[in-house]
Amino acid sequence: MNIKTLSISTGVLFIIALTVFVFENRRGTDLVAGSDFIKGMDAEKIHKISLSFSGDKNIVLVRDSEHFVLENHKSYPAATEKVNNLIYKIASIQVKEKVSGGPSEVAKEKFGLNKSSRKFFVEVFDGEDKRTVAFTVGNASKGGRGNYLYKEDGKAVYLSGDSLLLNSSYKDFIDTVLLKVNEKKIEKITVKGRSDIEFEKEGEKYIIATPKVKKYKEEKVKQYFHSFRVIRFQDYFSSADPEVAGLNFSDEIKVNLENQIRYQLSLAKRKDKHFLKVSALADSMPRRVVVKRDDSKEDLEKIEAMAKAQDRAQRFNLMRGTWVYKIDEKTYTKLVKDKAEFL
Repeated sequence: MNIKTLSISTGVLFIIALTVFVFENRRGTDLVAGSDFIKGMDAEKIHKISLSFSGDKNIVLVRDSEHFVLENHKSYPAATEKVNNLIYKIASIQVKEKVSGGPSEVAKEKFGLNKSSRKFFVEVFDGEDKRTVAFTVGNASKGGRGNYLYKEDGKAVYLSGDSLLLNSSYKDFIDTVLLKVNEKKIEKITVKGRSDIEFEKEGEKYIIATPKVKKYKEEKVKQYFHSFRVIRFQDYFSSADPEVAGLNFSDEIKVNLENQIRYQLSLAKRKDKHFLKVSALADSMPRRVVVKRDDSKEDLEKIEAMAKAQDRAQRFNLMRGTWVYKIDEKTYTKLVKDKAEFL
């Protein structure tokens, strides 16, 4: 290859490289239809998500070990599934078209992207509290599908391919199911307070074990076992919150399950409000467990079940055990019973 040919080839390669550079940089600033509005968001590196809405509403989710908590709502544990849905919704926003170049105040006003008129503002931070994502969602398009979008320090306003809506209440990010128990797995229920009574399940039969009675309404007892299938709450409070200070938790219920876990429920009432505390207990593991060669399969399974029960109880208490929950009257009355109802 002579010098002339080499010079021509080098020039062609330079033009191609320059064209690719310009094209790639244009794509970086001007998003094409169907492309992701947020690129390269790594969910594993997200440490905090802040959502700001009109009326100074704000939700801040912060990673705490394996979970996210609602930082500005008493640091209550957020539901993992709901946080994952939020992250997916942010990461999957797609652009329909570019509608304006430049973040002028006129454009922001026109598309509802000002602080006073925006639908919501999203910020994502990494573990070093560095903001990695920040964008505003404005008005819906006149056609009704899609919202106007603007990245902080961006150079254009875009229209999303689909309408965007994020939950604006902290309750939308929690799981309001406090307890979920399969009634067929309950071995015994012990009630203390206004009535002292103990129920047991013998095979398929539901009985009153204490006090010993000849006649009772077995169907009522069965319904009581069913009462623990799903228990929901309306709101939550830390034990130091003035709303729940001084409550008299005079009614206590213990629910023993086949898997060695026992749930302890404590209930209180103040005027027309009803409250519940719940914790989980499990049979204590020996300080030292020695597994022998001649241990039977049943022995090993018993040790494994005990360890699993301990782990489940600890996890439950970590997430639920330190709070006082407000429940509705219907839930309260289905749990707090008088002995006469069963006789």
